[in-house]
Amino acid sequence: MTAFPAQPPYGPAQTPEAPPNTHCLPAGYVQRIPPDYFVDEDEDGIVWQPDVYPYAAAVALKHGRDTIIDIGCGRAEKLAGLARQYPQWRFVGVDYGANIQWCRQRWQFGQWVEADLEKDLRPVTDRDAIRRSVIICSDVLEHLVHPDIAAAAIRTLLLDGAAKAVFSTPARERKVLPGQAEFNGPPDNPTHVREWASDEFRAFLRSSHLVIEEFSYTRRNDADGAPTTQLVLADARRS
Repeated sequence: MTAFPAQPPYGPAQTPEAPPNTHCLPAGYVQRIPPDYFVDEDEDGIVWQPDVYPYAAAVALKHGRDTIIDIGCGRAEKLAGLARQYPQWRFVGVDYGANIQWCRQRWQFGQWVEADLEKDLRPVTDRDAIRRSVIICSDVLEHLVHPDIAAAAIRTLLLDGAAKAVFSTPARERKVLPGQAEFNGPPDNPTHVREWASDEFRAFLRSSHLVIEEFSYTRRNDADGAPTTQLVLADARRS
């Protein structure tokens, strides 16, 4: 993991004291509300964010944890890959609608919890599992109208004993150049509400009372290898 990157040349993001509902986006950014529901059913053979789950597994091994809680798991194909590699571990997938129903019908491993991340803050699993866990929230927050609710739920899991949280989300400054239409939104993906530039996303996490321990860019998929995805390791701020 690298140190925090230098301030990009597109100008400062709003601070954590930004007005409500901006989620630390710059003035003038256009969000897509409401977004389309994301159905995780790609069949083109491309693996998106292929390095995020192996990284989370390495974090779990480092901290002596044997449970992965995947917030916004989709159809959990990458979680299934970890289950094949670590069959003795426990896996908890959290999503709603067609995605979580597909998981319940398809997979023989795991605990599948239906929860609307826009509003559902109930515990996702038992306290023992939380205390043995690392949390993954991979390319989820950009789909949510209210990402602060999911971030608050993840902070609660960390305060309840989860070791760390691993986040990934697109890095807007690495996808388009300043002055291009998409740079100021809305994103070209119809299921994305917004896409943060890297300094904005770090500001958002800090505003959610999370401490950023590591930051880097990682591949968005295993086809073109472009490092346009932010990868963040975080813990809860306790004061």
